[in-house]
Amino acid sequence: MMADKKIKNSNELEFAVFCIENVAAKLGVDAERVYQAFTKKSDILNGYIVPEYEVLHTQSREYIVADLLDVMKERGVEITPLNGNIQSKKSSAMTANPILLQKKYSRVIECFAKQQGLSLDAALDFFYHSEVYQLIRDGVSDMHCMSDAYLVDELEQEYNQNME
Repeated sequence: MMADKKIKNSNELEFAVFCIENVAAKLGVDAERVYQAFTKKSDILNGYIVPEYEVLHTQSREYIVADLLDVMKERGVEITPLNGNIQSKKSSAMTANPILLQKKYSRVIECFAKQQGLSLDAALDFFYHSEVYQLIRDGVSDMHCMSDAYLVDELEQEYNQNME
């Protein structure tokens, strides 16, 4: 087993989001559930994805997803769909390119972390549990089209409300 490593830069953050989102797409589940599986049910994020970033990020999406599914299987981590398919929850008007959306998530998380003085891991955790993420993911009010600064402001408001 590898030592736990924290996300230390924007490249590792972007790769973590890439892994979470692509495994979720492959399994047909919400990314929040994959994030939970990678962090709460196991140490896959900080014990495998981040430490192995230098090697993994050079591989194809298909290889990375298959490798992560193998790691999940080896560690006994299962994710089963709750109520039907993930696609049924998404707005039919949502047409954002998944890769561009993942990059947007990474930029927003990094900016939010800097402005709140949080680690990238803490910001990633808050993001995947936020209402803002759910709105973006579901294509509500074209939130995915809003500027990064706007989304960071929305996250900050939600964060501050939760801290009260």
